[in-house]
Amino acid sequence: MSGHLRKVRTGDPLRIPAAAYNAFVDAAHLARRIDADAGAGPVIPGAQEHLVLVRNDSGDDLPRFGIVGIAGPIIEPGAEGNTDEFKRRPALIGAAISTSDEFIGRFVVAREPIPSGRIGWAVIRGVTPATVNVVSGEHTHADTYPEEQHLRSGFTGAARILWKEDGTGLKLAVIEIGPRDRDRFPAKLGNAHLIDGRTFGWLYDWWEVRLDADPMSFTFGQYVTPLDALTSAGANAKQAFNRYEAHLSVMHSQEGGTEGFANGGACLIPGALENCPPNRAAVPMLHPIPEGVVVEMRAERTLLGDTRFVFEALNPIVLCDMDVPGGWYG
Repeated sequence: MSGHLRKVRTGDPLRIPAAAYNAFVDAAHLARRIDADAGAGPVIPGAQEHLVLVRNDSGDDLPRFGIVGIAGPIIEPGAEGNTDEFKRRPALIGAAISTSDEFIGRFVVAREPIPSGRIGWAVIRGVTPATVNVVSGEHTHADTYPEEQHLRSGFTGAARILWKEDGTGLKLAVIEIGPRDRDRFPAKLGNAHLIDGRTFGWLYDWWEVRLDADPMSFTFGQYVTPLDALTSAGANAKQAFNRYEAHLSVMHSQEGGTEGFANGGACLIPGALENCPPNRAAVPMLHPIPEGVVVEMRAERTLLGDTRFVFEALNPIVLCDMDVPGGWYG
């Protein structure tokens, strides 16, 4: 649209493209909103610094406490825009939440109903009421979700849920936009479950813990379970992956090293053992992380947009007495 906003010289014919005329109308609406609200003051003391004017370009009327993604400023700086107005008070374009992750962490909450194509106030940071699609009562955060005009709850997100109505579905909530994601926390590992089709790969049960640093406590220096702790109990989708094990599921071609050396006839070279290959050998085998180990758990967004839990820990190695496959040697 900015390409249509070109200045003319004296004597030039005046032709106003539709895009340029619409930009003038937007600027007029914006100026009226700023003038009308300049002396009114914020509804909540100190909240005005968290408010921003947003034009609803989602294609639908935006309900109060609904959300739109941040697509850019209404008035751009530069020669084809208006730098002074851009600096005076930024106003944003609100876009519909698409099927991609484009607007994860980049959204505003409507402070008032905003009809399609109109400009209204929205909260970009701070504490505000919001409508949240609560998927689970355990969820502590919320963020955008494809094709939805409301936030959706999760274990991580750009908005922290301070309070919400009981139950699931569309619920009124009090959220804080902008805090650091609660995506890392200490957790104690439980049972390990072998992943189907994997030789070295497990899914782990876990529960949230906190360090007891009270020197007068009987559990001083230990990790204990707090009230309302997160846990994977009863939900397979919450079981955690070990990042260290993830690369073990990828098969790499061997063009050298021990395997290539053996396939080349290791028992035929000078200096080989008299009984080569040996009948049995101590073979290192990876084992799952033992139960009770405390790790740093992280809530991570998957390719499907869901939340899964991951951690990093080196697996113990156990030497196992095994038969040596003779076909590995020449």
